[in-house]
Amino acid sequence: MAALSGSEHRRFVVEAEEDVGALRRAVARMAADRRALRPGVAELVATELGTNLLRHALPGGYVLARQAGDGMELLSVDRGPGTTAAALTVPAGTAPSAGPSRPGGRGLNAGLSVIRRSAAEFEWYSTLNGTVVYARLGAPEPDVHPGWRFGGVNVPLGGDGESGDAWAVTPGECRSPAPTPAPASTVRSGERLHPLRSRPLAALLVDGLGHGPHAAAAAQAAVGAFERVPVTDLDALVRRAHEAMRSTRGGVLGTCLIDPGRGELTYAAVGNITGRVVTGGRSVHLLDRPGTLGTQLPVPSVRLQHCPWEPGSTLLLVSDGIRSGWNLDGHPRLLEQHPAIVAAVVHRDYGRPTDDATVLVVRRAGGMP
Repeated sequence: MAALSGSEHRRFVVEAEEDVGALRRAVARMAADRRALRPGVAELVATELGTNLLRHALPGGYVLARQAGDGMELLSVDRGPGTTAAALTVPAGTAPSAGPSRPGGRGLNAGLSVIRRSAAEFEWYSTLNGTVVYARLGAPEPDVHPGWRFGGVNVPLGGDGESGDAWAVTPGECRSPAPTPAPASTVRSGERLHPLRSRPLAALLVDGLGHGPHAAAAAQAAVGAFERVPVTDLDALVRRAHEAMRSTRGGVLGTCLIDPGRGELTYAAVGNITGRVVTGGRSVHLLDRPGTLGTQLPVPSVRLQHCPWEPGSTLLLVSDGIRSGWNLDGHPRLLEQHPAIVAAVVHRDYGRPTDDATVLVVRRAGGMP
């Protein structure tokens, strides 16, 4: 059973020239044991991202970095509007025009071109509220869940160290049989069969109580319970997580099972993990329930919430490190971008500096049923 979880990001503030050097050295250390990375690539991309923040995003911004598979993921985040003075939004994959730069500096287009050539995956999104640049270095993200796209931002308190938050996704199991794929003889030339097209996906976001290594241990215990057994019943999953977290300080979690074949998302939460399912301009709030897992008290009762999952739907789950009342207003076409970019925008605009903060974003690739 292929499961994928996201490690925490390190946050590097870039507001002066010396911050670019510190970013480059830290990224070099993180890249040292990544087998898919060519020597010097991570340092080059980190330098370009940091330099662009200084030149075009006064008063600077920050870079989020994490190891991802055999490579790395880097996200440059700012509040602009240095890169977007001429337009409200620039679609992902569109080369920007050179914006205003400091005397003697290069335009933004030069820096992003270097990053694009060096990255296995590259996207960027910009509005007058700021810019996010996403670069995955090494190999592209493995397609372990065909037909799905997901990504997250998990930033520990203070921007470094272990996070008490964690997220994971894994294939779910539907109770009713999935539709039988079309035989190869009926597929037109150039088409690809997707035998897992209607297979459900399960997602989890967990927040260990407090911060640091003990909170991280609690979160990882819940992730282990989530990954070990196929998810068919969210109530049973919550009970497994409760037992797994008993040897830890405990925590809270939100989990869902998305069944695109039935057009339904089922959600369960214990504690203050919240989320939304967004389809077009409509949004369904996923509600948290009081309680804590892993304590000596009986497992809290679970109340399942059901909502439609339509083509084009996007799931967003957030920990309580994201302020309540978060929304996507002022970010046109944001949900068309890579899920990690969506997560970085929500974290930038609504993250609390006093807590671990995590955003997980899941959607169907290409709006497939």
